[in-house]
Amino acid sequence: MANSIWTIEEFTCPGCSMNYIATREEHAEPHSGHFKCSICSGVVHSWSGKHHFFGWSAVKTKPPVFGRRWAGVGW
Repeated sequence: MANSIWTIEEFTCPGCSMNYIATREEHAEPHSGHFKCSICSGVVHSWSGKHHFFGWSAVKTKPPVFGRRWAGVGW
C-alpha cells in the first residue's frame, strides 16, 4: 500500500529537450518502469525501486515575444 509521500519532479528529454513533469509516489514494494518522449520516442526517465512515477505531462511554456518589450508604454 502506498503512503502519502508524493513529489512533483521535472525531467528533460535527452533527445529533443522537451520538458515533462511527473508525480513521484513512494511505495513499500519495488516498482520499475520508464517513460518515453511523445515527440521523439526517446526514454526520458527509467526507474527501479520503492517509488513509481505517474501523471506525466509536457510542461507548457509560452514562447518569447520578440520586439514587444515596450508594448503598452505610451510614447
